[in-house]
Amino acid sequence: MKKEIEKVVREIRDEMGSPGEPLVEIRVTGGYATTAAFAMARDLKRDASEIAQNLAIRINEKIPKDKLTSSSVRGFANMDLSDETLEKLVKETDTIVTSGTKDKKGKKISIEFISANPTGALHIGHGRGAFYGDVLARVLAYAGADVTREYYINDSRESNQIKELGKTALGRGEQYKTEKLAALIQQSDFEGLGEADAGFALAEKVQKENKDVIERKLGIVFDEWYSEDTRLRATGANDGMLTRLKEFTYEKDGAVWLKTSEYGDDEDRVVVRSDGSKSYFISDITYHEEKFTRGYDTVINIWGADHHGHVKRMQAVKKMLGWNGELIVFITQLVSLKEGGDVKKMSKRAGNVILLEDLVEEFGIDVVRWFFAEKTLHTHMEFDAALAKEQSNKNPVYYVQYAHARISSIKRNAQDVSKDDTKMIDTFSVPSARALAYTITEFPEIVADIAETYHVHQLTLYAYRLATAFSAFYQDVRILEEDICHSGALLLAEAAGETIKQTLTLLGISAPGKM
Repeated sequence: MKKEIEKVVREIRDEMGSPGEPLVEIRVTGGYATTAAFAMARDLKRDASEIAQNLAIRINEKIPKDKLTSSSVRGFANMDLSDETLEKLVKETDTIVTSGTKDKKGKKISIEFISANPTGALHIGHGRGAFYGDVLARVLAYAGADVTREYYINDSRESNQIKELGKTALGRGEQYKTEKLAALIQQSDFEGLGEADAGFALAEKVQKENKDVIERKLGIVFDEWYSEDTRLRATGANDGMLTRLKEFTYEKDGAVWLKTSEYGDDEDRVVVRSDGSKSYFISDITYHEEKFTRGYDTVINIWGADHHGHVKRMQAVKKMLGWNGELIVFITQLVSLKEGGDVKKMSKRAGNVILLEDLVEEFGIDVVRWFFAEKTLHTHMEFDAALAKEQSNKNPVYYVQYAHARISSIKRNAQDVSKDDTKMIDTFSVPSARALAYTITEFPEIVADIAETYHVHQLTLYAYRLATAFSAFYQDVRILEEDICHSGALLLAEAAGETIKQTLTLLGISAPGKM
């Protein structure tokens, strides 16, 4: 309904000759409101209240009154659905919650995320890309897209990191060494292997452990585990790509350079070093070429903060090679742990790495997922340990889960009593019931919006608002009273419960029936 109203407001705006943005939002008390009159007033140099009155009149002319009525208050154009329309939308939302939306139907999307180097365990910084990528994949799949989750394993025997790992495996260095890595080395036999092969063998063991943590403890299942060594080095794919790029390269200082600056990059980039070894960049190019040949409409990469400089060069290569499809790169920001008033910043060099596995063990996967999902990727994140441990309404995930548990309890108790013949529509005379109904109907629009903007934190905001709306409704409306259940109120509560559950499912968080 919100999109229909926005379309009508946009038509009226165009008719009045103003470019003002027709934003429409659901009011906290229920109903819709638009601030378009304020923007239009600036454009048309007229009074906002006068324009809002005009908007309300025109909206009433364009949308049948048995569906919606509009009025104006101090520059706002407010719109209220009829009871019948609101009930219909709640029931439609209940169907959508069960079956999913279809906003991205037919779209083929690849999402590559985490892709941590196989030189050690996952730390809390990896959690940003891990949970963001998983939630985004869930939402896009729910919206009808054909989504492939990919994990790129940086395990090429040609890479310096694998060779350094090999030195450590053979006792010739200390790079990447931790207690866990030392234990793996102790359990392994690298006799007769060179540094590259020893590093690759040890990386396989590290990656096996990381995969176990990802699937068993983080609840993330990848469709594709893509080995750089197996798929790009051993097959000669990287050599083939160098041949293909020949017309875009030149030699300088003994190295081979790619002319990325001619395609939007800040400078040209090395693809073959002066010692004859290939740079990491060539593997990135070959990998992305292979992805686009699979026919994806959109290729999404979620990279760590240290990959910021890679974005322009990849976009430059996309133009250079003419890849068909959209390439989107998200860069995650850093994570710190706030505990006892102190903020502990993680540093690999200082040796105070906080493992993601340990964070989940300490606080539980539901809390960890929520806390990571509620922050936008471009902001620094502080994981508040004290708040994460709270078993009260101060903790947002506890608050939302408790709302679902309460609804589940109501449903169980309602089975043992008689039900009256009231309908959901009968509850709408209570403002909090009406507000809850409006909030429920937002669900498909929230999903559709995230499928376009990729702002997954909107799910946590919505889940919290929905739980808050239910709490207000629960305080004002008696669902169970002595030996009678008010059917209409129960129907609205059940719709809220199913919507909370689906929202939590998209976040990868459980919806408990008891707490």
